[in-house]
Amino acid sequence: MQTEEEPRISIIVPTLNEENNIGLLLNSLKHQSSVSFETLIVDGGSKDKTPEIAHKHNAKVVILPEHGEFVSRNVGAKMSKGRYLLFTCADIIFPEDILQKIIDRFEKNPELVALSGPGYPFDAPLLGKVEYAVYNLFRYVVAKLPRPFKRFSTSTNFLAVRKGQFGRTGGFIVDDINADGLMGKELLDIGDVAFYLDTYIYSSARRMKNMGFIDFNKHYLYAIENFFFFTSNKSVIKAWKVRASKKHRAMREV
Repeated sequence: MQTEEEPRISIIVPTLNEENNIGLLLNSLKHQSSVSFETLIVDGGSKDKTPEIAHKHNAKVVILPEHGEFVSRNVGAKMSKGRYLLFTCADIIFPEDILQKIIDRFEKNPELVALSGPGYPFDAPLLGKVEYAVYNLFRYVVAKLPRPFKRFSTSTNFLAVRKGQFGRTGGFIVDDINADGLMGKELLDIGDVAFYLDTYIYSSARRMKNMGFIDFNKHYLYAIENFFFFTSNKSVIKAWKVRASKKHRAMREV
């Protein structure tokens, strides 16, 4: 139930020319039982009908031309009214009642700072689906390890966090392509985090299909720093992220 009054959870979505995808996300939010929520669309200056489609679904839309993805996410977090923040993307589909599941997890465990779960690509080739299944299982296993070996692999496809605790991190690093992955380490340092296999979303495999399976995996190799923190200071990872960032910007401008 999207509402103007005291939403329990705020859904934050940066967009840029997403008219072919945003409707699927917003339609999936219609099946979220009686949970009060707000949807904040922070648009980077779309030249298509993205803002109009968002308005039709009663989302709040803010236009920030030329602003990057993580700036937009931070702006959305500051605008939000919910106790919990749910960061996601325009090409995600939410299963029925996932918002209630998220809130239940937080309310049953007052120490829980943030949570995430698997993303299943609904349109990926078979090899891609197998890879995601293995990757999701690995993310689950490392999140169950004792400290200091525990890891919280996060992605802004699906990251739920208490608003106050997100504020403690200072927000996403705006000039790092892996800011969503690095946020996992920040939240892990703050307190209890969890990766739940039964709290999942469906995602598009459009980047895998556009790049090809091998180039897709090469592009995201920088995510290794999410599991091996010491690699963040390695020159090879820094250089890889610079190249990936340039390619990512080029894709967004197409």
